[in-house]
Amino acid sequence: MTLRPVEWEIRHPLSGELVAIVRVVALGARHEWYARAVTPEDDRARRTLIGYWGSPDEAHQGVLALHERRTGRSLAPGGEGAPSVPLVPMKPPPDEQRQRGMAARPRRHAARA
Repeated sequence: MTLRPVEWEIRHPLSGELVAIVRVVALGARHEWYARAVTPEDDRARRTLIGYWGSPDEAHQGVLALHERRTGRSLAPGGEGAPSVPLVPMKPPPDEQRQRGMAARPRRHAARA
C-alpha cells in the first residue's frame, strides 16, 4: 500500500489571507494519523509548527482559534470583540513506548523457563 501526504491551506474566512498549511502525517510506532499545521512561509525551511490535531476539522478550527488569539482580532465580521472560535485541544504526541494492553515479547518461552 502506498500512502501519500494530504495537504491543504487554511485561509482567513473574510480576507482570504493564507493562515496555515496543514498536512496529514502518520507518526509514532503505530503510525497514528495527525493533522500537522505550520505557518505558510514560501520557504519551507522558515515555516514553524503551529500544532497537531486528530482530524482535519479539528486542525481547521484549532488554527483559526489560535490565529484569532495571536492577532487579537476576531474572525467575526468587523474583526471586533472577543475571539469567536473556541480553542480546540491538540492531539498529544504518539507514545513511542509499547502501547498498554499489547502483549510484550517474552524474554524466554514458558517451555524453556
